[in-house]
Amino acid sequence: MEIGSLQHVFERPGPFVTAYLDTSGDAEDAAKAIELRWRAVRERLQEQGADASALDAIEAHVREHRAQTGRRGQVLVARDDQVVLQDELPEPPTDLPTEDQAHVGPIPHLMPYLRRCMTTVPFLIADVDRTGADLTLVRGPGEVERVRVDGENHPVHKTRAGDEENHQRFHMSVEERWKRNAEASAGEIAERASKIGALAIVLTGEDQQRALVRDLLGEQDRVIEPDSRAASPEQLRREVTRRVHDAEIADVVEEFQREAGRGERAVEGWQDTVEALRRGQVRTLLWTADDHAGDLHVGSAATELAADERALTDSGGEVVGDAPASAAVVRALAGTDADLVITEPDAIDLTGGIGAVLRYVA
Repeated sequence: MEIGSLQHVFERPGPFVTAYLDTSGDAEDAAKAIELRWRAVRERLQEQGADASALDAIEAHVREHRAQTGRRGQVLVARDDQVVLQDELPEPPTDLPTEDQAHVGPIPHLMPYLRRCMTTVPFLIADVDRTGADLTLVRGPGEVERVRVDGENHPVHKTRAGDEENHQRFHMSVEERWKRNAEASAGEIAERASKIGALAIVLTGEDQQRALVRDLLGEQDRVIEPDSRAASPEQLRREVTRRVHDAEIADVVEEFQREAGRGERAVEGWQDTVEALRRGQVRTLLWTADDHAGDLHVGSAATELAADERALTDSGGEVVGDAPASAAVVRALAGTDADLVITEPDAIDLTGGIGAVLRYVA
């Protein structure tokens, strides 16, 4: 997962207010229900000493929010009177511990958000037929666009009419039309997938036409043919997410184990990994740890994090406060444009639940 796009969130010093809010719109009076949930979160933030202007900024966003049917949530991060991050969550954050749903500290608390981002893989569904394709572009929760690709629609069916020579010629004409329609569909699929940064293309529809389109796409690693053609968009989202992340995790785990075996560009455990983050060595961080892995001391710069306060002060830094270890790690990764891979402990056994593939050997 690339998280360099979060660098703007950390451009100015804290304190930051981080709120995870259930914005599900299934209640009869959804707007009122969301307001009441926000009040409860606001009270917890106030108890932690949150700045009033930051709370008011978040509240303004909550009031402007239009409730949508379905189970969903939002993450909002504010500093002073400005909301610096607002994004949709695919599920309400009701499973989060209370201390994660409302957090005030020197840096934002974003690991719970990133865990949920793993279920927002952008992808494209293409339901192809002999006259074109119906495309569904899924950018994220609640971000769905539908597009119809129309090819040549007559004739596209073979018949038994006419003598043998005309019959054969007609069949060849129909098959050429199928191919041209497949080319039109494949071209539009590739273009639309590129525009939304799709990590997967899901092909459904007529078997023969689907095979033509798949061959034309030529992207075997991104193309998925689902286990069930009757799967709903939500079921497809889960399947795509699982396949994409399983492949990503497998590649990174293999690389980590290879580098660790050589004793070179890999570290694990909190002490060595935090030291690598401070040096900007980390290219990809593997995380299997619990989000509540204790706190770290943090300075004003992205790579200023340490379990020992002296490790910061001896290097010329200044401790600005303590933050959840996961929050400090996320800021360091964003600040050094490093990647994050979150996986379950059974995928790889890491000391302390944390490790990294390095850019270079110190």
